Amino acid sequence: MFTTLALVLSCLAFSPTLAAQVNNGSFGGPVIELGDAIIFPGEDHALLPLLITSETDIVSWQMGLEYDELLLSFDEVIFAGTESEMLQPILIPSPALPPYLGLQVIYAGGNSLPAGSSVLAAYLKMSLVDINLIPDGSSAGSGVGGIANESNPVLLTDLSGNTVIPTVIPGAVTAFDFPLFLIESQQATALDTVLSIPIRAWTDGPVTTFAMGLEYDEWIVCELTIQGSDFDDLTQGQWTVSEQPTATGIEITLESTGGPVPALSGETLGFLVIAMPLSVPGSWVIDLADGASFVDQSPVGNLLDGVITWWDHFIRGDANLDGSIDLADVDTILAGAYRGIPFPCPDAADINDDGAIDISDAITALQYLFSGSPQPPAPFPDPGPDSTDDPLDCL
Repeated sequence: MFTTLALVLSCLAFSPTLAAQVNNGSFGGPVIELGDAIIFPGEDHALLPLLITSETDIVSWQMGLEYDELLLSFDEVIFAGTESEMLQPILIPSPALPPYLGLQVIYAGGNSLPAGSSVLAAYLKMSLVDINLIPDGSSAGSGVGGIANESNPVLLTDLSGNTVIPTVIPGAVTAFDFPLFLIESQQATALDTVLSIPIRAWTDGPVTTFAMGLEYDEWIVCELTIQGSDFDDLTQGQWTVSEQPTATGIEITLESTGGPVPALSGETLGFLVIAMPLSVPGSWVIDLADGASFVDQSPVGNLLDGVITWWDHFIRGDANLDGSIDLADVDTILAGAYRGIPFPCPDAADINDDGAIDISDAITALQYLFSGSPQPPAPFPDPGPDSTDDPLDCL
């Protein structure tokens, strides 16, 4: 059973005059995307991100939602921490108390949501109707989709009052019972040669032994460290760890030798130290193997795998990939251009972005450092992709 909710974020009523201005955006342009969210063990709600992609600034947006009303309740729209936070959003819920059937939000004071890709516009607070609906040791979930009907169309409205029907990408909310193991997902750039990936656990009582099986690609070089983790602190360093290699990964058993550790709520058991694979850029999954994870003698069925991604992102001019531009980068450019020493990231060494690496790049770097010349082209000063088409790459 589903409930339909209206997110009516509009300065204008949907009238026949306005309807005549509507253009269908299903060609793949404007998008409203509902992300995924997790209700962790012991918690009762999650914040579902809502992201908007548009080539123009948006003064309003509206949509309906559908989800399993027996499991979830849509309680609130939260703007804190989003692009909407400082745009004076006015929320008018209907009815006055949750669960809401309709919501109206107006960006006041001449404000508008900026154009861009996947702009975080709001969080939707999705609460469990009853925590007892989650099966013991398992999980329950619901898709959260956007719908349109005559009363609640899906629309984006720009500064000129023009409207478009965006594509809506659905999301999902999953609620978990104890116990739960999770490997964090992380993203990296060319500057990150090593990642430290936390392994987290949720338990509802004292536990002495944690066991898990990890599976990962043959390109991955993975080491486990316990030092500095919450488990290390909770046991005051009194623990043992055994690692048994398998054909596809490793089996790990972690034991507290000083007595059981108290119930955990996402504390770290340890960290997977992963070196940048030779085959970057790309994404790799670190799997928690089914049937190989336990707390003491009890199996853990709730396993959330991690995904690590290395993007071909860099800082223009940071030829040696140390995160800054200085004389060392000039040396790297000259050594590569005239002595044949391989560049860590050829695209970064091309500081003037002309598609070649030569003396002009060294001169451009020196002018930027000492003559007050304009900053290098994008990506700068933060890592990002190369926005120009040339024969150079990074990873």
